[in-house]
Amino acid sequence: MPYNFERQWQLARGHESKGDLVAAKDAYQAILRLEPDRLFVRLHLSNLEQATGHYRASREHALKAAETVRQGGRLTDLAAVTRRLLAFDERELVHALIIEANWNDPGILRDSAMLSQHLWLTDNFQDALRLIDVASLRAPSSHVLSYSRAHALRCSGRLEDATAEYERCLQLSPNYADAHWSLAYHQKATSPGIRIDRITRARQAHAEHAPEQAYLSYALFKEYDDAGETRLAWSHLQAGASIKRASIRYDSSREEQGFVALEQMATRDFVRSGVRDHSSDRVPIFIVGLPRTGTTVLERILGGHSQITAGGELNDFSSALCREADAFAESAITTASVDRMHALDYSRIGRTYLERTLRKADGNSYLVDKNPANFVHAAYICKALPRARIICLDRAPMDACLSNLKELFSSDAYGYSYDLDELADHYLRFHRLARHWQQVLPSDQFLMVDYETLVSDPSALAEQVMAFCGVPFEPACIDITSNHSPVSTASSSQVRMPINAKGVGAWRRYASQLQPLQDRIEATLTTLNS
Repeated sequence: MPYNFERQWQLARGHESKGDLVAAKDAYQAILRLEPDRLFVRLHLSNLEQATGHYRASREHALKAAETVRQGGRLTDLAAVTRRLLAFDERELVHALIIEANWNDPGILRDSAMLSQHLWLTDNFQDALRLIDVASLRAPSSHVLSYSRAHALRCSGRLEDATAEYERCLQLSPNYADAHWSLAYHQKATSPGIRIDRITRARQAHAEHAPEQAYLSYALFKEYDDAGETRLAWSHLQAGASIKRASIRYDSSREEQGFVALEQMATRDFVRSGVRDHSSDRVPIFIVGLPRTGTTVLERILGGHSQITAGGELNDFSSALCREADAFAESAITTASVDRMHALDYSRIGRTYLERTLRKADGNSYLVDKNPANFVHAAYICKALPRARIICLDRAPMDACLSNLKELFSSDAYGYSYDLDELADHYLRFHRLARHWQQVLPSDQFLMVDYETLVSDPSALAEQVMAFCGVPFEPACIDITSNHSPVSTASSSQVRMPINAKGVGAWRRYASQLQPLQDRIEATLTTLNS
């Protein structure tokens, strides 16, 4: 029977709907053998390979899709391709594809909000602002485009401009939950509580259990907290956390099994066996820990050093692991993900990481990689990169837990942070694994430092950390307000301010509500330390 695209496409879709993914992939591949430039078949196959856990094949289809766009000028499909590339953290390629495109093309203008977001997701904030400016002149006003501009301004350090743009976004779309949430966490209202009524009206415009309600509840928590209304603030935090928890997949007991498996596998012998130094003189510096525990502040200090480049929250090490293991990273550590790590070529993982981060180092030998999630990869990092330095932030338990609880994270990230019992259990796993790392990792590669020391005596801590990294102490680095580089993390607004200890003991505002969590943590820590 002669080849017919529509018939072959329906055959593939039929196999897929029946759950026969092997037959579906074969049918899609048959199309690509005859028509390799069928872009959406390529993208669909990339997604299908991801669903079946094949990282390399999935990535290869995404890269071929990018080449199809680049050669054929398929600008109407650019946003779909760059979105797929972001699943593999192909930041440089995403940036290049968007920059090379004709920004006056109708397809680019139509997708300018999404493409500008893809630019700031790759830390290219100025290019995102340029694209938004072009689109704003040629396309109708859009609250989504305005929101993207506000975020880029915020990360670029233009705080007042960001506030004004969030307000403009809300004028265009008064019920846009993302903007209410972002503005609340970006900058306090000029008069405490002044934004509460309009957020409440926005809540009434959305269905009771709609995803938007989580964002609006967290916004109300922040506004009431700023106004000193802690009882009302807590009620909205609980409501938002409950909505978010119901929307994500997270299994605390499964995570516990993963942590136990990691501790059993990552012994001193595992870390130190078969390690070969690379010919590179580069020294990666990993800042890890629980999120919202001072990691960005420490990165800003080190990033101000003349010999160190701050790379931001990079996913390059996880990507190198995924490529070598031919498997996608899971949102939480599991026994299966640990089992995959035994027989990997860690020398190749190290080389891949160094290659991926070469341009980000910007000519310096020292590059800071500030991804808190790399905490669970510490043993793999030491094994793959013998010159790496890992600095782990340790914050007082209750402040660390509250800082996680009051943050609404993207997608399924940090799924433990929306329930007090799960939060306590995760903190205790973090504490246990941190002590394990101190015992099995080389002392010249792993260093624990206290958040409380960071904010009370930043000069002393910076001197200690710089000595650990192998660079001379530069006192001027302590003034993080002089560091004007972009910041893309949740603390992008706060780290524009001088270092302060306002967050120490902040949990006491909610001491009664957090009592069950405190009792659980203290009882376990007492047992561990006895």
